Amino acid sequence: MNPVAIKSLPVVQKALSPAYKKLLSDNTPKGFVGVVVNNYAAYISTFKLGSYPTMEILNSHELLSKQLRGFVGFMYSQYDCKQAYDVANIVIRTFKALTKHAINTPQLPIIKVNESIEQCIAEFKKLQVSPERLAYLDGWQLKSKEGKVFNFAIGEFHEAFGDKLTADIYHHARQYGTTQKTANLRNGVTALTDLLNSFTKHCDSAEDLRAQLKTNKLSAFLEKVMWCSFSSHLAKGNKSESFFVLWVRAINVFKICFIDSGLIDEPVRPILTPLFKEDSQPIAKIATGGKLTPKEEQLWLASIPLHIKDEAVIQIIEDRLRDSEDHVRASYHTVFERIKEKHERNLELAKAGVVKSIRKVGGGVKKDEYVRVGRDHLENSIATFYEHGIGANVANYVVLFGGSYSNHDHLNNSALVNEFNLPTTSTLGALCTLLVLEHPQLTPSALQNWELFDKKEQMTGYKQVGGSYVIVVYKNRKGAPKAQQDIILNEYSQSIVKTLIDHTELSRQYLKANPSTDEYQENAWRYMLLKADLQKASWCGNFAASINAASMSSAYRQWVYNHSSGINEADKLLLSKSVGFRSARKIRAIRTYIKTRSLREVAEVLGHETVNVDLLNKYLPSALMDFFNARWIRQFQNALIYIAMQESDYLFEAVDIKPENLDEFLQNHGIHDIPKLFGKFKNDATLSLVEEEKSRERFDEVTLTITKNVMRVLIAIKCIVDRSKEVQDGQTFRDIVSTWYEAATLILTEDARESTINAERSQLIATAKKNPLDTQLVVGALTC
Repeated sequence: MNPVAIKSLPVVQKALSPAYKKLLSDNTPKGFVGVVVNNYAAYISTFKLGSYPTMEILNSHELLSKQLRGFVGFMYSQYDCKQAYDVANIVIRTFKALTKHAINTPQLPIIKVNESIEQCIAEFKKLQVSPERLAYLDGWQLKSKEGKVFNFAIGEFHEAFGDKLTADIYHHARQYGTTQKTANLRNGVTALTDLLNSFTKHCDSAEDLRAQLKTNKLSAFLEKVMWCSFSSHLAKGNKSESFFVLWVRAINVFKICFIDSGLIDEPVRPILTPLFKEDSQPIAKIATGGKLTPKEEQLWLASIPLHIKDEAVIQIIEDRLRDSEDHVRASYHTVFERIKEKHERNLELAKAGVVKSIRKVGGGVKKDEYVRVGRDHLENSIATFYEHGIGANVANYVVLFGGSYSNHDHLNNSALVNEFNLPTTSTLGALCTLLVLEHPQLTPSALQNWELFDKKEQMTGYKQVGGSYVIVVYKNRKGAPKAQQDIILNEYSQSIVKTLIDHTELSRQYLKANPSTDEYQENAWRYMLLKADLQKASWCGNFAASINAASMSSAYRQWVYNHSSGINEADKLLLSKSVGFRSARKIRAIRTYIKTRSLREVAEVLGHETVNVDLLNKYLPSALMDFFNARWIRQFQNALIYIAMQESDYLFEAVDIKPENLDEFLQNHGIHDIPKLFGKFKNDATLSLVEEEKSRERFDEVTLTITKNVMRVLIAIKCIVDRSKEVQDGQTFRDIVSTWYEAATLILTEDARESTINAERSQLIATAKKNPLDTQLVVGALTC
């Protein structure tokens, strides 16, 4: 049912909300009061009556009972039993608190609709309700290519612009949904919903909106919507950059849905989708952007002494990364071994144990047929579970498998899941993290959508090719050839995959025998990552998000925190909070880069076909370069302060250097003459642009901080020196001019060489040349 807020029922909301709040416990989810009130208001809105007789209902036993029975029927006809129970139970308790009358209410089931509820549903259907309103409350939904359903909450749009225009919009949006993968549609629905609902702030009617969507007005209209939405976005304290990312996404979806499909004509000028740019740039920059999380920065980059050399800093970072990787590996390897051992143990115990029969209703068990289960009779518990399986036809799973609650060896629900070795999000997460550390090419989405079997029930997700075993997964790329990823396993990762298959076998058997009615889960048994409890099994269709959102109390994080190693408690806590698939890929990527200094090596480790900087951004974070930028600034500041205060008694209060480290700091980072960084490049400046370079030792790159004004100065220096050489006027230049002349020559020559083209640098030089400095004003500062 579409969640709605009924503005015409202030009496109901004002009367009920305080009572709800009083009745609800502290554990009630935030916002539940609003959910309950909205559901009751939605029920009232289905009546054809012009107004809601609040006081008459409260003062009449007959009217109130009829009202509540109708509401119960409404809820159970719209929701599953558990959701209906949660809301209806609170509403009934609230009315009991508000009225003096005794209320005869039906028994509310949690699992299955009973005869009493069926009567309530029939009574609701007999009421004078509006079919149009019921259809509206059903809402709008979009379905992805895989069959996943998403709510398309365009209630505001419908209220403002009516049925006809909404139907046109919905028809084309549904067609768009069927062409999109689930991950794309999830983001697309949100962006499109927000955009469509925002139209209500700018148009009063469907005719008005249709006029604004015409080809000569569309771009201007959307630009107005953009700036208004941007203002609202900033007023909520959000960042500017995030708005324009969402805006571009919304416009892209809007174009596909409505312009490309022909519902709306192409605008006469392009729709504005500006890119947001930061105001400032860092001192040094490498093409490996992205961000470490605050926890990762604290774990790997914090508290590194300022006085040591950069080479020593890099070694410290490498050591910390290695320690983190080793700790995570050891933590989850212990889990891996435990899962493997329990699987083998359970197979043996299932053969040795006695199966406990399921008693029929009203039936008993003869004394000589009684089978004890529980911790002291674990073989019987496991044999019984292997016989009856997941979702056994019994009222109380825990008593069947774990014994009576009064028994001293009773096994509760979580203990049974553990002893039966059922797959959970945490156990699957541990095994998959080990796989990612072994094969960083594996992405979270590829793991989540890993199909072990194809539609013909052939095992295609894990197979032998030649003398090797491979797993076959699909990355979220366009085109099947590019999407398929074949990963050759080593001996260790092969044993992990075998254990994963064994670990999920019972879940797979259950799902094959009990296919879901949900189209999205219909073929769930084919997937590798299946989880289960005593009642049911399911595919982890939201696996990556579940791991990212795992709380500190989850087993997935506790296994890392509780594992004993050389890491201190504070670092273990940080590591356990940040561990995940992306974190594992970051560790492997950064360690590879530190070891090889090669982006191509990193790309290969992560499974990218080419060195695509945008793809590497997530794993070679700019925070690594930001860290050194900030470090170099602090070193320069401290060196400058030392020069200014070296005779002062307060020197060590002003700098971040301890007295015993001062000599080493000055030796490594003190301010001396400007270093001749360009020495290795001198020959480059004189090379012919068509001459091939001979093999020789050279830097991979030099990073210089150059703004437009600095570039104008460098161009001016080169012009002045070159002119002086050309006319041989005998001018004597200051010593520093030689260094900056070399820098200018190097930069301008490198830019002219095709093999070193850099678009950003070329644009900067072109801009500076268009606005040259007056060389007559500069020459005086260069000469002696």
